[in-house]
Amino acid sequence: MTVESGESTPESAVPRREERSPTNWIATIRLRDGTEIPCTVKDVSKSGAKIGVAASQVLPPVFMLRIIGRDFLCLVRLAWRRGDYVGVRIERVGKVPVSAAKTDVDSQARQDVRGGIGVPSRKRGISAF
Repeated sequence: MTVESGESTPESAVPRREERSPTNWIATIRLRDGTEIPCTVKDVSKSGAKIGVAASQVLPPVFMLRIIGRDFLCLVRLAWRRGDYVGVRIERVGKVPVSAAKTDVDSQARQDVRGGIGVPSRKRGISAF
């Protein structure tokens, strides 16, 4: 089977504009109703990604994809689906907003650190004993 004869091979089925980088990132798909579906990102390029998600899982044409541990949030559009894999086009990329609660905890932790080495001080107030 050759490309010249009009037949396609699996490698030439979809021409790619950008080089793909293999990954094994843990991610979640976020639907408009707030539902989160666990998935994995198998490879990524500047304009798209290949996602591993159960074939039985129904997905809308557009959804959010959050990359865990990297704090990326992407608006993606479904491009193709084959078994447990989904191809998406990346429409928009952003950072996951830092929650106000986490910011408060971080600022409190910074106030407790003395000496500049990242270890809380062992000094304590006056004891009642």
